[in-house]
Amino acid sequence: MNSQKQAKLRRRLEDRRAQIVSDVSYMADEIRALGIDQDDENGALGNHIAEDGSSVTESERIVVVSEDLQDILAQVNAALERMDEGTYGQCQRCGRSIAAARLEAFPYVAYCIECQALIEREQALRAGV
Repeated sequence: MNSQKQAKLRRRLEDRRAQIVSDVSYMADEIRALGIDQDDENGALGNHIAEDGSSVTESERIVVVSEDLQDILAQVNAALERMDEGTYGQCQRCGRSIAAARLEAFPYVAYCIECQALIEREQALRAGV
């Protein structure tokens, strides 16, 4: 991969990292706000069971999305580290080059499409799917 293409992907990764950090911070604020709302209503749960259910559901949704974002953030950071180490664009499993189109679509991927499919099949087998 040429240095110009890699510099473009680095900028995309850095922009993505900044956006994820901002999103995670926003979601943390939302969780705190939900907790404050509940505290304002006599210390714990609200006065109506439907309101309580909505707050719990919203909190759970925010936590799940935040965890997904944290996972992507870890992948973005790992991709930036691979760039610094000079191994970016090489499959971390087989060592072959990752297709340029794949890196363009998902600049943080660590595996070629063949190894990624194999890893996903192995995970499904372990999970009993």
